[in-house]
Amino acid sequence: MIRTRGTLLLVTAVVAGAALSGCSSSSDASSASSATPTASKVGGMTECTKAAILPTLEAGLAKDVKVMSWDGLSCADGWAVVGATIGDGEHGAPSSFIFQAEGQFWIPKQQQDVCGTVDNSTNPPAYPVDALIPEALFTEGCLAG
Repeated sequence: MIRTRGTLLLVTAVVAGAALSGCSSSSDASSASSATPTASKVGGMTECTKAAILPTLEAGLAKDVKVMSWDGLSCADGWAVVGATIGDGEHGAPSSFIFQAEGQFWIPKQQQDVCGTVDNSTNPPAYPVDALIPEALFTEGCLAG
């Protein structure tokens, strides 16, 4: 991943925006998940699909930032990790986003709040006992990027 001042500002804007985002859901099952082979209801009434999560992701982005490509979706135990390239339409940065299902909504979560205390003394780091994100999504959601 290329790290430039612009990319860091972009990622900072996305993180700040995600914390303030609204939520939406849909029943479209057009996307598959790597951790869950079929679209399935998780955490209540929402489904782990691109159609259900994309509006929440887009709502959390800064005004001039958009999803340039949807790169992946993995789901487990009411949680989802989305891989997406975000940017201004011309320049983009691959990013990872964490969401937790609450009823009919997908709620954006920050790595520092759900990944626990990561011990980097081992390679790869072990799943922390204080992590909130399911272990099945830990590597993809907390160690990527």
